Amino acid sequence: MRRNPLVLLIAFASFAAGGRVDAQTAQTAQTAQSSRASWSSPADTTAYVRLIFIANCFTAAENSAFKYAAANLVAEYERDTASRQVVRRIYFDNARQIVDSINRQRLVIRSVDFLSHSRDDRIGATMTRGNVQYRTSLFESREHMEEARVLADAEGGDLHNSSRMASIEEIDFSHFSYDAVVEIHGCHAGTGVDSLPANICRRLSQALYMSGKQLAVVIGHGTRANPNASRPAGAHSGAAAAPGPGFKESILAQDYRHGLRMVYFNGRTVLATRVSGAIPQTAIISAIIQAQNAGGRGSRNRRINYP
Repeated sequence: MRRNPLVLLIAFASFAAGGRVDAQTAQTAQTAQSSRASWSSPADTTAYVRLIFIANCFTAAENSAFKYAAANLVAEYERDTASRQVVRRIYFDNARQIVDSINRQRLVIRSVDFLSHSRDDRIGATMTRGNVQYRTSLFESREHMEEARVLADAEGGDLHNSSRMASIEEIDFSHFSYDAVVEIHGCHAGTGVDSLPANICRRLSQALYMSGKQLAVVIGHGTRANPNASRPAGAHSGAAAAPGPGFKESILAQDYRHGLRMVYFNGRTVLATRVSGAIPQTAIISAIIQAQNAGGRGSRNRRINYP
């Protein structure tokens, strides 16, 4: 008899957590399996999609770093030949493109990667029309978006407000899979010295959970992000490595998935890790189970590091 891979994964994570799985965790797993059954039926889809949003609205060097980091993600995702999946790269210069692209998807969204500048309350974007530059970021809430409008109007400056700004409240999260992974590769999206309690990772993870995505998580950097693993955090401009003798290797190595990253589940930090590359799904589910068992107590400082 073929075993459900989700059941095996939950069992493994339960073992890693010391075998302590309470009723709430069991209900989470059961609901996730039901959700999985509903979206994997032939009436829904025969494949899933991975979306990679790539900012194309900053300096040439910054755009290059985002582009080649995206190429690395595509190559990694496409090595998964066991799954029927579509990987889509979407270049953007405004938040409406992000919202509309997600809301129009016909395939279930398994993962979303954002390669752009970011901060605690937004994924950055700008749009230039003629000689005028507009702020077109995706905000964690309508409230913060309106605050940005007011401040921009009051302070003046070169960056103008735009109708192409948006908030995550405009996203239809029903398009996501029950175990979707959203990762924001920019600076300070998770938490940090300049982050507010309600950062964009926290808000996204809450929205996913409230939409019935009981194993979905959001990953964001706890510090500044860096496309080059060999460079110390904070000693960069977010740009790709400059051409030189090792240019080919440095371009292929563009990857923001290193340094301190925070994993959010239902509005809580369940894991802080410095593992490079993709965070293993077993580690994510184990962290969710331990957080559920602990009722959120003590889970915020849990750290896992892998060789």
